Amino acid sequence: MSAHTTRRLRFDDIPVGRKQTLSRTITGADVDAFGHLSGDLNPLHMDAAFAAGTPFGKRVAHGLLTGAIVSTAHTELTGPGFAYVGQELKFLGPVFVGDTITVEVTVVDKKLAKRILVMDTMVRKQSGEAVLGGLSALKELRLD
Repeated sequence: MSAHTTRRLRFDDIPVGRKQTLSRTITGADVDAFGHLSGDLNPLHMDAAFAAGTPFGKRVAHGLLTGAIVSTAHTELTGPGFAYVGQELKFLGPVFVGDTITVEVTVVDKKLAKRILVMDTMVRKQSGEAVLGGLSALKELRLD
């Protein structure tokens, strides 16, 4: 399913095991925009000269920028009609400007009483290194 799908899936339409994968290359402009939007102007993210003097050696993308891209994968998996209600994030490694990340979300459980999908989240960069993991939860909205 793409982000442009208008067909609304219901809770019952989404089986355990359903996956969504997306890839994106993180640019300097992405990091700059996220920093200014969030107010997190830590020079590790924003200043190449500063970042060069750290153990990382270059600019590191905000961890929550990677987390925000996870949200995109959720929307692609469910389509409209679900709200993001929980996220456990484990930051496992740095994402640098120029890295291509691949996000994979997989439905691992369904909480029928509350109409919540539980999803495993794994993000890897082009080397295969895991950079973010965790569980997320999406609740079906009541729409007329």
